[in-house]
Amino acid sequence: MRYRSFRSSIRYKLSVFLMAAILLPIAASILISYFYTKHSLKEDAIRENSNTIRQGTTSLIGQLNGMNNVSLYVYNNIRMTNSLYNILVQGRSDFMIENNIYSGLHAIEQSAKDIQQVYLYSDLADQSWLLIDGYLKREPGGEGLTGHFEQPLDKNHPFLEPPHPSHNYGMEEFPYSPSNTVFTIHRPVYRAPLKERIGVLSVDFKLDGFRSIMNMLYDKDEENIYLLDDTGTAIYTSREEEIGTKPDYAWLRHARYSFAGAGYFDWSGDDGFNGIVVFEKFELIGRIWIVAKQIPDSYLYSNASSVLRINLLVLLTFLFIAIAAALFVSVMVTAPIKRLTESIRKIKLGKLQFDGLERSDEVGVLGSAIKNMVDTIDNLIMRELRLELANKDNQLKALQAQINPHFIFNTLQSIGSVALHHKVPRIYELTSSLGLMMRYNMNTDEPVVPLSKEIAHVQAYLELQQQRFKDRLRYSIEIAGDPDLSTSVPKMILQPLVENCFKHGFESAEQAVISISVADDSGMLGITVTDNGPGVTPERLQELQRQIARGNSGSTEGSSIGLINVISRLRLFYNDKSAVTIGHAKPRGFSVHLGIPLTEGAVHHESADRG
Repeated sequence: MRYRSFRSSIRYKLSVFLMAAILLPIAASILISYFYTKHSLKEDAIRENSNTIRQGTTSLIGQLNGMNNVSLYVYNNIRMTNSLYNILVQGRSDFMIENNIYSGLHAIEQSAKDIQQVYLYSDLADQSWLLIDGYLKREPGGEGLTGHFEQPLDKNHPFLEPPHPSHNYGMEEFPYSPSNTVFTIHRPVYRAPLKERIGVLSVDFKLDGFRSIMNMLYDKDEENIYLLDDTGTAIYTSREEEIGTKPDYAWLRHARYSFAGAGYFDWSGDDGFNGIVVFEKFELIGRIWIVAKQIPDSYLYSNASSVLRINLLVLLTFLFIAIAAALFVSVMVTAPIKRLTESIRKIKLGKLQFDGLERSDEVGVLGSAIKNMVDTIDNLIMRELRLELANKDNQLKALQAQINPHFIFNTLQSIGSVALHHKVPRIYELTSSLGLMMRYNMNTDEPVVPLSKEIAHVQAYLELQQQRFKDRLRYSIEIAGDPDLSTSVPKMILQPLVENCFKHGFESAEQAVISISVADDSGMLGITVTDNGPGVTPERLQELQRQIARGNSGSTEGSSIGLINVISRLRLFYNDKSAVTIGHAKPRGFSVHLGIPLTEGAVHHESADRG
């Protein structure tokens, strides 16, 4: 409850307004700056990395072309009798050509620094030679190519063996076998111009050339880069354990199968990678290659995150200043207003005393005006309450004293005795009902009665009316559920309502129906009186509802004085906690519903207290 009242206070609203006025522009500026920075960083990263990948692709094309050209050295000096090409054409394998074989392979080995070893196989001589670091080894047969070489369909292109562990092509007696990873170009040698294969030249390249190019294209600590051939095999990658394998990443498949030759795309997948991918494809040596680079969001937006942290620190600083300023303003400006609201709250609880504020500003003038108003209201309320109590008590006594109850009651007892003596029980029943009504009305010292007595009184009244109207009248009193009939109510609240049914509801009705129902109604005791008469016009209904809302009984017409009198006494007794609803009954007629609190009213008639 205190939290709600604090939230509705001027101090709270003023504090919130001041903080919002300071923080919202700063927060908006921070968010706009953050998102703009992210967008700018992304655009710059895409542009710079696209240029870097393009330059790297150019270098890789040069590297691969250089490797391919090395494999074509076998066709050098084609007119010289002792060239590698002519030795293969002649199918020679004697020791006379050993030096020529060594010279040719050594020249190939020295043509590029990344070459690890050179292997030559002669189809016609069924002889193999292997040169490593200037050491030449020969063996019959070509088993060294088994599992490593496939004859390409296009005779203009070599067979490219993906990176694999280096081996000595089956020459077991070779002094040593390198264990590093190499990339091999197997060049089939054909007899010109018949395109008949006469041998195979295999050149093993270290991956240093790829490594030096690729290392310039990415950040080793944050990014990843891949060079793949058209089979999806990694020729080189920053994850060296994947070199020579076929990485099966969804983002990598997306880049490979993209129709674009170059570009980028955002990626957020289940593989744990969130960021952008920049790629470029190129065609060379009969294959389509792709260079793809991963740039994680955490790395891409690291600068933006740093800026955001700085801005947040600034925001927290301003937040502290704003809170301090808001509290200062709240205390200095709203403290007297809070005193005023606290005094008004006490006035609402019934303590009509106000000391005012010793201030000369606008708040002090307001406090003085409130003090004068409270004093005036206190005097008026006390006078009005006394007049209202006296007026209602006089109205009730006047209603009860319209006839001489003692004389009539004694007379009715005599009539009843005569009726029994002459054996006319119906007359006795009617006089008994009338006697009950008179006894009920005669007891002026009991203004508050249990609801059960009020129901018995109205039932006696209806029995008398039944005798008058015969078959034209039907009535019912229904007690729904288990309502508390011992609940105290002001006396004579039901009979005036039922009497109004006869006054206004049966002018033209052939069959009059009156129903009274009593039931529990959401913590209230509900009493409904309904008739099937002509009811009232909408205009008259609105007028009655306005009179009920005002609780004004001094200016009502005679046709509604009983209803307004009942409503006034209920409000006086229950301190405005009772409820009265009037309306049209269905399908026709008029309905009055009384809602009575299940606890006794807070205000009692002075006569009840004296009794």
